[in-house]
Amino acid sequence: MSSEKAYYENPENVANYSKFNPSHDGSLLIDALTPFLPDGSTVLELGIGPGKDLALLSEHYSVTGSDFSHTFLERYREQHPAADLLLLDALTLDTDRRFDGIFSNKVLMHMTADELAESFARQHALLNDDGVILHSFWYGEGEQSFGELTLRRHNEQDLAALLEPHFDILALERHAKMQEGDSIYVVARRKSVPDA
Repeated sequence: MSSEKAYYENPENVANYSKFNPSHDGSLLIDALTPFLPDGSTVLELGIGPGKDLALLSEHYSVTGSDFSHTFLERYREQHPAADLLLLDALTLDTDRRFDGIFSNKVLMHMTADELAESFARQHALLNDDGVILHSFWYGEGEQSFGELTLRRHNEQDLAALLEPHFDILALERHAKMQEGDSIYVVARRKSVPDA
């Protein structure tokens, strides 16, 4: 993911991304999360970007925002100096903090299947007992490259296989981002670790 990191550290790219404002925000995803995660729970958002979903999540949860881009974090902190923010790579998730939930909206789509499996294992380690994740992806198969960015699509079968070692799936639904059925989200609960 090094090319993606370089892309999102470029202030011009970040400014252009922040101007892009699709009509559909993450409210549908947050509505899908709330039946499984009580209000007031601690939630880590991976890849806050401009912070639109962070604000929506904060209406329900005690949210920590994270991104691997210093640029995105600095831009958000300028407007929200009291925000709880972490510089985190969604792959390695190098923090000792624990959360009740982890959320991302089209963030993990840059990862290869092996990287996504590694991220899910790290997320399992960061979650409290019965913790819940929600992640959205572009729907389908294969990958597309756009300059420095590679976007990987996912379907029900490959997401279920990647999640199975660490999570029980609670919901796995297609939805519309730009057009009907172009996206998919998964809600899953952390599997218990057997006593040694």
